[in-house]
Amino acid sequence: MIRVVDNPVSKSLLSSLRDRKTPVRDFRESLLKLSRILIYEFFKDTEVVETVIDTPIEEGVKGFRLKGNVVFVPILRAGLSMVQPALEVLPDAALGFIGTVRNEETLEPVNYYLKFPLIDGARYVLLDPMVATGGTSEHAVETLIGSGIAEERIGLVCTICAPEGVERLSRFKRLKIVTASIDEKLNSNGYIVPGLGDAGDRFCGTEGKEVIESYGVQSGKGN
Repeated sequence: MIRVVDNPVSKSLLSSLRDRKTPVRDFRESLLKLSRILIYEFFKDTEVVETVIDTPIEEGVKGFRLKGNVVFVPILRAGLSMVQPALEVLPDAALGFIGTVRNEETLEPVNYYLKFPLIDGARYVLLDPMVATGGTSEHAVETLIGSGIAEERIGLVCTICAPEGVERLSRFKRLKIVTASIDEKLNSNGYIVPGLGDAGDRFCGTEGKEVIESYGVQSGKGN
């Protein structure tokens, strides 16, 4: 199931992210704000449990809290950009990490870093600004499922995605995806069109700069 958040505020923030003239500081701010909106939308239909609270005026008033635990799992490195807004929305949530790189020989995704808690009944929400081919997201979902987490307890929040990535993830019938846009296509280099460039580079301020990469596995292009 995929839900596209399409409102005036999200459109404005997404336009800021797409604009190549947007400076790093404004790009970061827009991504944080849009991520917060998307995460709120993700939990829009989450079950709640009734509680009793005391207001400054009256005691024994009906209140509510979210049912169950939540684990946010950013896909490194771009997914780190969405951690702050995620924890602003749900400050009691647990946090895990998945780092994935493409093996240059097999072209298959390989995890170079994994750390996330196993909590019975918890909802696991993957965070990644962009879903292009969907290979990395697919591998992340498979990693969680392989750890014993049921598919219906896994979700994904991303700012934009390509139709090719959406199609690839459609094999997970109970995976919930929330995004701000399904863009037109992937170009011959695997970039989303019209897209917003490389979200990780733009958020980290490394766009166009020489960087050193080392994953502890066979080197390749990470996220």
